[in-house]
Amino acid sequence: MIRSSSLSDPGRVHDLNEDSIGVDDARAFWLVADGVGGHAAGEVASRIACDVVMQRIAAGADVRSAAIAAHDAVVHEAGANAEQKGMGSTLVALRIADATAEFTWVGDSRGYLYRAGQLRRTTKDHSFMQMLIDQQHLTEEQARTHPRRNVVTQVLGYGTPEPDVSRHPLRAGDVLLLCSDGLYDELTDAEIADVLGRQGDNDEKVRRLIGFANERGGRDNISVVVVSYDGPNASGSDAGREVDPNKTTMVRGRTVGKEQLQAFAEERSRASGDGARRHLGLLLTLAGALAIAGAVFWTWFSRQ
Repeated sequence: MIRSSSLSDPGRVHDLNEDSIGVDDARAFWLVADGVGGHAAGEVASRIACDVVMQRIAAGADVRSAAIAAHDAVVHEAGANAEQKGMGSTLVALRIADATAEFTWVGDSRGYLYRAGQLRRTTKDHSFMQMLIDQQHLTEEQARTHPRRNVVTQVLGYGTPEPDVSRHPLRAGDVLLLCSDGLYDELTDAEIADVLGRQGDNDEKVRRLIGFANERGGRDNISVVVVSYDGPNASGSDAGREVDPNKTTMVRGRTVGKEQLQAFAEERSRASGDGARRHLGLLLTLAGALAIAGAVFWTWFSRQ
């Protein structure tokens, strides 16, 4: 059995809610979209993204292609209306099938898996802060209070987003969470885990999470989807594997684990000498510079 509950709240600072939530319990599919652009109609972008993805899923599309279709729809709408130029939306979606949770995302809205008292993130932010964390310029704790913590490097509606996908075998009793940054900017992972681990139904957990985020300031819109899984355990050895989005679960998209980069560098070095390793380093440096440029550009469209 799979049960879900969801709620979106404008928070304590903004009157306008730029988040959108999509729920299709019959297809075991849920999403959160967070509009980017402020006065450039972020709420329109998130609603378009949500509607297009939900329609495509209902028609039988895979989530990644549905996300790309949503991107195209946001771009088209922004081009048709000057007042909406520059709008965009993040997306995080969850689909459960065959005792497996599949997360697909663009931007910094997040997915989590709570299991046996532990909370693990199942997505990796497309953000300026995540890039700095990956390069070991910032710790996770430092990033929580950084003035550019909400600057995203990928969104639907701008550039050429490449949705990432991760898959996670499920056990009975697992709880899955989707949320916008309005939740995790206010609450730590430990605090989120505490709420998910308490007694009570999903409706109560959703209300508690949003209530606690508002008590902390509610500086942004807060959207939460909680899904509890009580179906059969996934078969095979993967059924008991812990979640590690940086190492084991990435199956598609542009995010590359550190181990894969190192292995590629070593292979190229053996084949061509030290010059290949330096060449890879130059490529990675260039990629980082391009990501920084994109992030700086999107500072102008970060949440107001």
